[in-house]
Amino acid sequence: MQEDNTQNTGNPFQHKAPLSGVHPALFVLLVLFIVFVTYQILGGVLAIIVLGKDVKSFGGDVVTTRLLVSFSQFMFILVPALILSLLQGNISGDVFRLKVPRAKPFWLGMLGILVIQPVIQSYMLVQEKILLSLPFGSGVMKMLKDFMDTFEAATLNLVTAHNVPEFIAVVFVIAVTPAICEEFLFRGLIFKNFERSMPAGKSLFLTGFIFAIFHFHPFNIVPLILLGFFLTYIVYYSGSIFTGVLAHFINNYLSAYFIFRYGRESFDKPDAPLSDNIPLLIAGAVSVLIFIAILYGIKKTSSEKKDKIVVNV
Repeated sequence: MQEDNTQNTGNPFQHKAPLSGVHPALFVLLVLFIVFVTYQILGGVLAIIVLGKDVKSFGGDVVTTRLLVSFSQFMFILVPALILSLLQGNISGDVFRLKVPRAKPFWLGMLGILVIQPVIQSYMLVQEKILLSLPFGSGVMKMLKDFMDTFEAATLNLVTAHNVPEFIAVVFVIAVTPAICEEFLFRGLIFKNFERSMPAGKSLFLTGFIFAIFHFHPFNIVPLILLGFFLTYIVYYSGSIFTGVLAHFINNYLSAYFIFRYGRESFDKPDAPLSDNIPLLIAGAVSVLIFIAILYGIKKTSSEKKDKIVVNV
């Protein structure tokens, strides 16, 4: 059932928020449509106007491009999410979970975002080997890679830094900006509306799934679903969006740092046989077990906190 967050002050001239009567699931579709139009279409038009012929490769002035990327996320993702929340009649502190996080789930969440890194890297390696071994696998991989080549080249151009000040600018663009804008959209407005219309488990999964689809990266769909689910999970159990913001920042910061320090995001050897990647695969397998334990620990500590509150009432 949808929550009515409008306050009744006894004023006969007060009206409900314009979108307060929209079913939460339908409201999510509306949010996604509006953000798609603003970010993908309006943001694309803005990029064409500013970058001109260099828009496909994000060439030209890389500083301007980075500013444009950050501006587009704040203006076309965060701002629509805030406006739509107001139009739904939400109390911002509630829908965006603007609270101090519970300590144990928070710190376990920070540990989890580190542990998940070798899990994702080892999965990506195995996935590529499996796809290549399938009938027509090499053809499928080539087609998908050709499709993503332009995007990945443009992204690499944006995240490559040659000195510390430039690295700080890169961190702001690919770590700080998405951590704020995407968390307020997905772990804030979208997740809260899913919670209003379905059980928590489904809400967690659907929020993570939509987060993955939003990034339009076929190779990374499974890791993105896992990452999106985990970010939603720690926000839910810590009671604070700031847990998701910091974990999201750490995840993206690590990618930026590895590129800055080593020239690539991971330590796998994709062109080598699996035997050359045994250390990474072992680390991935061990990390899976630790990650599952962390998920259990987060849920358990959150449940213990709730039990204490009930006892003290």
